[in-house]
Amino acid sequence: MIDIGSTTISQLNWQIYQRLKQALSLNLRRQIFIAVCDNQQLRNNLVENLEVDLTSTIDYTEKTQNNNKNILFVTLNLNLHNPNPVTQINQWFTENPEYQKTQEYQILGFQIIGVESLTKQPSIVQRSFISNLKKIETNLSTLESTILLWINRPWLNTIKKSAPEFWHWHTGIFEFEGDPTPIAPRKKKSSLPNKQNSQSFLSPKISPPSINTVRPLMALEQKSYTTIDIESKNLTVHLLPPAPQKLPELSIGLDQDRENIPLPQWELVELANLVWSEISRKSGEEKTSLEKQQFQILKQIQDLNKSKYPSPELAIAYQALGDFHRDRVLAGEISEQSLIIAIRAYEMVIEWTFQEAGYKSQFSPSQIPVLDIFNDLATLYWMLSRQIKSSKSDSLVYLERSIILYQMAIGEINQSQEETYARLQKNLGLAYGDLANYQEAEKNWEKSVMAYQEAILYLDTVTYTQDYASTLNNLGAAYWNLAQHTQAVAHLQGAISAYGEAIDYFTPEIEPLNYAMIQNNLGIAYWNLAQFQQQPSETLMLKAVDAYLEALKYRTPEIAPLACAATKNNLGTTYWHLANQFEEHQIRSQLFHQAIAAYSQAVSIAQHFSPSQLTFDLLATYNNIGLAYYQIVIEAKITSDKDSQMSNLESALDYHLLAYTRWQQTNIDAVQGKETTVNHIVRTIRTFYNKYGIQRQNLALAKIPSHLLPKILTML
Repeated sequence: MIDIGSTTISQLNWQIYQRLKQALSLNLRRQIFIAVCDNQQLRNNLVENLEVDLTSTIDYTEKTQNNNKNILFVTLNLNLHNPNPVTQINQWFTENPEYQKTQEYQILGFQIIGVESLTKQPSIVQRSFISNLKKIETNLSTLESTILLWINRPWLNTIKKSAPEFWHWHTGIFEFEGDPTPIAPRKKKSSLPNKQNSQSFLSPKISPPSINTVRPLMALEQKSYTTIDIESKNLTVHLLPPAPQKLPELSIGLDQDRENIPLPQWELVELANLVWSEISRKSGEEKTSLEKQQFQILKQIQDLNKSKYPSPELAIAYQALGDFHRDRVLAGEISEQSLIIAIRAYEMVIEWTFQEAGYKSQFSPSQIPVLDIFNDLATLYWMLSRQIKSSKSDSLVYLERSIILYQMAIGEINQSQEETYARLQKNLGLAYGDLANYQEAEKNWEKSVMAYQEAILYLDTVTYTQDYASTLNNLGAAYWNLAQHTQAVAHLQGAISAYGEAIDYFTPEIEPLNYAMIQNNLGIAYWNLAQFQQQPSETLMLKAVDAYLEALKYRTPEIAPLACAATKNNLGTTYWHLANQFEEHQIRSQLFHQAIAAYSQAVSIAQHFSPSQLTFDLLATYNNIGLAYYQIVIEAKITSDKDSQMSNLESALDYHLLAYTRWQQTNIDAVQGKETTVNHIVRTIRTFYNKYGIQRQNLALAKIPSHLLPKILTML
């Protein structure tokens, strides 16, 4: 019997477990089974129960000398130094020769866990694992046992694409359902009778970090939002996707040479010229102060450069110049020039620190804080990638360089710096999210998800409560974005799980806007998930409505008007789709009216801002209001008030015309949107004729702009 503890196992998972256990119990030679499970707690419980259940699964009915055999099913944690499952199994037999006595023991098979831990290993280790899987046909000749490989869905996709040879040889796949959870270590448990095997388990969690209070890692607020357009049931939906809360997570290879780092497109110029150019932008006393501080540093650098040998003083002088501009950036004085000066200064620190010393710093951390320099340099490149609007290629180069530098910073981490490691992973996670907007969206969002999972592992929920909660929010946002590209249901469930946990760490009375932000994100995830359900999804819709209403308690027009308008718009869309889950006329009409009210409130707020400030499409919202009014009219009963329904139809026409007029005024090049609006107008005018006759239709036509009227008449 499976003991799931706090995790409730579904009927489907129970059936899958029974099939997996039965397949393993057949005791066939050289079988390769794959078990897929994103929920780590569920996976750990299934692993432990397989160990217990399979020990007594095979029952010999004939009286032979095999009756007294000890049947074992062994669990091994993947060796991250040499990730080769077959080699590791052979090594296990070498280290445990007593289990090769076939008259006493029978090894039913080996289950390999810990593949997800490869995500924080250098890329060369990840490639080694894939390479070993590709050699499975050759390696199986040295093995008699069955292999069960436990992986999560991101690794399932990677293996399918990158190791087709292994995929061809697998015997069966067993996919368990469950919300994705952050990767967590499995507790030690031995499969061997009265013997501990340290090679089979994860390493213990390292000790708490020492906190650097002198020079905190650079971290920035994530302010930008984007909109996602979705077409559903003739209603154009413009939802604000979940927004990550803080800056830049996932480890990659630390073995890359510095020569492989993409160089920026701008040519390096002398620091003095850069500094002077920056000073020239200032005036008065501020200019004099800047001149004095920076030229003192430049004079010191000039004198120290005359030395034949690298000295920490020269690196420290370059660092002082970098710190000067870094601090100005953190104070909000962000310009392309100041970013470049700080970057160039820090690059000189790295150049002098590692000069003629390979990858080993020739100065002590107390002299030159290399880890902090790598992080700040990475963050400055990240900021520069967002600052440069004119060149997409330059922005991409800066962003790629930022990612590599974060990886190099991770390479400087020691085992006492858990909190620093987590913060670097957070930074790396957001950088991958930005990279997904440029290229390989699915791949980079997967990396972003894995990075945030890694950060969560090493953040103490008591000491770093706010960081932990914001990282959960970022993880939810990454899952949401990944769901737009692949495995929508699983990843949206992951987003909901992350947001649901994050909300517990925010008190609305203390952090009302952060609390409201996560409630809004949760509403979006529930709404999005409802679109993928084959069965009626009113439960998910109602959860979305509840989340939006909770967010609106704190996202008020007075305190956060733009955020309030976005959530009102999302609420209107959800009411619309919720109405389509019901057949009863009265309920549908009530929900359409609620949609109109929410949309109208969003419009009322949005009219005070420019379109570039909004995070949803105001013109689409006009159309959505018109559609809701139209739906009320065509579903009205014959006994309904005629004047009221005529007023609703006039409102539908007015909003569609408003959308069309605004499209003309703003010169938006959106042919499909304009044509859709024209079709709505034509349909509404036809309804005037069908319900109220030619006179009402003519009154409606009188509202049509003169330049549009010939087209409308032709379509009628």
